[in-house]
Amino acid sequence: MSSNAGVNLSVYLPFPKAGVAFRIRVASDEALDASTFHLSVHRWVSDEDVPTSYAIGPTTDERGQDSLPFSVHVSPCLADWVRGYSRWLARAGVTATPDTARISGTFRDGMTAEQILVGVHDACDMIRQRFEHYEESVIL
Repeated sequence: MSSNAGVNLSVYLPFPKAGVAFRIRVASDEALDASTFHLSVHRWVSDEDVPTSYAIGPTTDERGQDSLPFSVHVSPCLADWVRGYSRWLARAGVTATPDTARISGTFRDGMTAEQILVGVHDACDMIRQRFEHYEESVIL
């Protein structure tokens, strides 16, 4: 495998006032000889409302919430945001495309683990710049 060896990261970014939480997962993929990037958005829940039994999975976050679809019927804000963010990720070294419930992509070939970490930092920073200023839920 190239210089991407050993990258395995999960980031959970909650924005309680906006009513959402973002989950980013990065992992090495030997078949692709690259590191993958996956982002999903979930309804934020308080500590008291977290289910006692659930499994974290591809569509479930650290608090047992399934991912939200990027639909104007669920959140016009998220539906608008996802297209631009997917394109912007190229600046973080990620070639990405959105589908109905998540953004998936790969980091540029040859990026070191350190460069990938900087890319994840930048990806998180762009989310924070947009969603930490909401004073009410972006979910309908």
